[in-house]
Amino acid sequence: MMPLKTPKFWYTAPADSLKQSPGEHALTGALQPVSMLYQLGHRAKLLWTKTNRAPLPVICVGSVTVGGSGKTPTCIALNNLIKKYALFSEPYFLTRGYGGSDPGPRRIVDHDTAQKVGDEPLLLANRSNTIISVNRHWGAKKAHDLGADLIIMDDGLQNLSLHKDLSFLILDGTLGLGNKKTLPAGPLREPFSTTLKRSDAIILIGEDTYGLRSMIFENIPVFHARITPDKENNPVPVNKPYIAFAGLGTPEKFFDTLRTNGLTLIETKAFADHHQYSKADIQPLLDYAEKSNARLITTEKDYVRLPKDLQKQVYMYPITLQWKNESALIHFIAEKIKK
Repeated sequence: MMPLKTPKFWYTAPADSLKQSPGEHALTGALQPVSMLYQLGHRAKLLWTKTNRAPLPVICVGSVTVGGSGKTPTCIALNNLIKKYALFSEPYFLTRGYGGSDPGPRRIVDHDTAQKVGDEPLLLANRSNTIISVNRHWGAKKAHDLGADLIIMDDGLQNLSLHKDLSFLILDGTLGLGNKKTLPAGPLREPFSTTLKRSDAIILIGEDTYGLRSMIFENIPVFHARITPDKENNPVPVNKPYIAFAGLGTPEKFFDTLRTNGLTLIETKAFADHHQYSKADIQPLLDYAEKSNARLITTEKDYVRLPKDLQKQVYMYPITLQWKNESALIHFIAEKIKK
């Protein structure tokens, strides 16, 4: 699938759809019949999907919206938390490998590239053993055969082929649910209530700007977290001007993060989500940076998609996810997944 930029009409001001232009209103309405057809196909696929149980526990980290909601940083933070409290000794990440050409199932190795296995899997593999597999059940079996005692699955709430022992729904409080329409009229993969019924708990990232808490069923626990710069692995000087670029679902969030943390941006450039960079993409930015005595900066996820010979000319800005109450979260996980 070709990467696309997030349509602006998907996201409107909080409770104020009147801020959409007439053309955006018309496009949303025109796409509604397509959304209905998409949902019919989605439901039919779910009805025909056979659910398989893995020979080890599975924690699923998923979302209801397309684009970046914070699933990968959450998977990494959960892995760190589980290891910190010694809940399991050999957790493995399991991912579809979106954006890569290899269907798996296999473990990611050092020489793998984003073109082959996808960008997010490379980030996961930098932290722990990671299996890519389009077929999640086969991937789970592969992880078990390699010695895993727990699977943390990055994405998959809408994939019923693998039984989940615990499912977390990730919600970005700063983005909300957009116009609350399903694809392609809006950013939702399926109706919000449908995903809620599949979720054991919510991880709400950032401030709840859109009142998401009030939309969550009362019996579903909510854990809070926030994404912050990874200061331990963040050698980015703040006394330089930067040209920032990113290929994310919402690149503006990254640019705002840089500004909030004291970086001066003289230019920004947004690419499509999961964009595979070429030298032709980056060279004009490098030329402008040289003329302006600036440096290029991008996300960790974008950095791994850069040609190797250009990486040394670009700063990477790593982030990390911090829990508001990690003891409550680890207790919840331990109660849900009995050894």
